[in-house]
Amino acid sequence: MKTFKHAKICFFLLFLVPFTHAQDILWDWESGSYTPGFQLLKEVDYSRFYPAGNVDGLNPRPLRIYLWYPAKKAAARPMLLKDYIHLAAYDFRPERLPVQLTKGLSEDDLKLLMGKRTKAVRDAVFAEGCFPLLVLGQGLYYESPLSHVILCEFLASHGYIVVSCPLLGTHYRLVNLNVEDLETEVRDLEFVIGTVRRIPEIEIENLGVIGYDLGGMAGLILSMRNPGVDAFLSLDAGILFGHFSGLPNSHPHYQENNFTIPWMHITQSRFIQAFREEQGLTNLFDRKSYGDSYLVRVPTDNHGEFSSYAMFGIRDAVSGYWGPWISGSQERYLAVCQKAVDFFDAYLKKESGPLARLQESAHMRDAGEGALTVEYKPGQSSRPSTDDFVHLIIEKGIDKAKPAIERTRKAFPESVLIEEDVLNWLGYHFLYWWGREKEALEVFKLNTSLFPESANAYDSLGEAYLTSGDTESAIRCYEKSLELNPDNANAAQRLKQIRKENKLLKSQ
Repeated sequence: MKTFKHAKICFFLLFLVPFTHAQDILWDWESGSYTPGFQLLKEVDYSRFYPAGNVDGLNPRPLRIYLWYPAKKAAARPMLLKDYIHLAAYDFRPERLPVQLTKGLSEDDLKLLMGKRTKAVRDAVFAEGCFPLLVLGQGLYYESPLSHVILCEFLASHGYIVVSCPLLGTHYRLVNLNVEDLETEVRDLEFVIGTVRRIPEIEIENLGVIGYDLGGMAGLILSMRNPGVDAFLSLDAGILFGHFSGLPNSHPHYQENNFTIPWMHITQSRFIQAFREEQGLTNLFDRKSYGDSYLVRVPTDNHGEFSSYAMFGIRDAVSGYWGPWISGSQERYLAVCQKAVDFFDAYLKKESGPLARLQESAHMRDAGEGALTVEYKPGQSSRPSTDDFVHLIIEKGIDKAKPAIERTRKAFPESVLIEEDVLNWLGYHFLYWWGREKEALEVFKLNTSLFPESANAYDSLGEAYLTSGDTESAIRCYEKSLELNPDNANAAQRLKQIRKENKLLKSQ
C-alpha cells in the first residue's frame, strides 16, 4: 500500500514538472505580448475529391486547418508537444510520429521532448481586436504543420493569426514534384484563406504568405496570381535559382511581372555562394523590380534548421530530413523567427521600427560568426495590375480608362501594362460579341500604341476599321502589318480582297 501511495505522489510530481522548470519548456525566447491560442479545424473541399481508404471510394478532399491566434490570457495550461503530436497523428499515417523524431532521437530523449510544454493554449478565447492573416505552406518531408509549431506560436504572440494545413498530393498522400501537385497545394492554401476569413478577428485587407521548401513554391505562385497578398516570406525554398524539377517556373501562373509585393527569402548561404557568386547565375532576387526585397543568408548546411525541428534537440542525422548536427541551430532558428516578425511588422502593420531594423541589418558587414546576413534591395512602387486595367476598360469604358493608362505609362515607362494578347482578345469581344464596336476600335488603337512593332496588333486594328466601313484606314493598317511581317497571309489576303472590291465599285 505504501508503494502505491508513493507511485501516486511521483506521478503527481511528474505532472507538475513541465510547468515548473525552464528546461521543460520547448522554447523560452522573449515572445510578444499575446498568449498564443490554438485550434484544429476539420473542413472538406466539396469541389475536389480524394481516396476514401478503399479502392472504389472517393470522399471530398479533407482539409485539416491548424490555426494559431492572439488569445486572452487563460487559466488553462499551455499544450505539451505531445498534444500537438497527438493531434497531428493523422498527418503521419501510418507512422503516427514524424520520422525525424523516431530516428533522430533516442527513446529517452523523445520521451522528454514529448513532455515539453509549448506556449499555445488550446481553444483559448481570441484577444480583442483584429489581426493580420498569415498562411503557411508546408514542404516535402515536412508535410505536417507540426514542422512549424514554434514559428506559428511566435507570430501569434506578436499579433498575427496564422493558418496552415498538411501537404497532401492531388490523388494520394504522396506529393509529386510536378505542376499538378504544386497547383493542389496552392488551391489548398486558397481554400484555407477563404475558410478562415469568416473569423471576425481577421483583418481582411492584410494578408501575408509564408512558404517552406515546396510550400515556398506554392507561396510564390499564390503571391503572383492573387493581388490580395501583401507580403511573402520564403524559407529555404527552391525559388531563387532554377530548380531541377522545373518548378515553380513551369506553372502557368508563374509570372515574374506580377511579383510586385515585399519579399524576404531566407536560405542557406552555400546556395547563394555556389549559384550566384561562383557560377554567376541570374536569380529571382536580382530580377525583381517592384516591392522591397530581402535576401537573408543563414550559415548552415541543414535544411531542417528552417523548421521547428531546430528546437527539438535532434542530434543524429536522418537521411532526407536532417543533416549532421552543428552547434548554434537553436540560436539561428530564433534569428529566423525574429526576422519573420520584423518583416511582417514592417510591411503588414506598417511599423517603422522593424523596417529600420531590417534595412540597418543589411549594412552590417561584420555581424559575427554564425550570424545571419541580410541583403536589401529597395523596390519601385508597384503599378496597377493588368487585371485592374482590363476591369476598368470593361466596366467604365475605354474613354474613362485611357487617362489612367497614360498616367501609368509615364510613371512606369519600362513596364508592360497590359499584355498584347489580352488587349487583342478584349478588342474582339467589344467588336463582335458585346456590341461595343466604337470602343473596340479604340481598344485596338491602344494596342498598336502599346505594341507598335506588332504586326498582329495592326492586323486586328485593320479588321476593326474594315468592320466600321473605314476602308482607307483599314488599308493603311494592313499595309503596316505587312511591313512589320511580310509573311502575314491574312493581311495580304484582306488587302487583295479590298482592292478587288474597290475595282468592282469603280467599274459600276
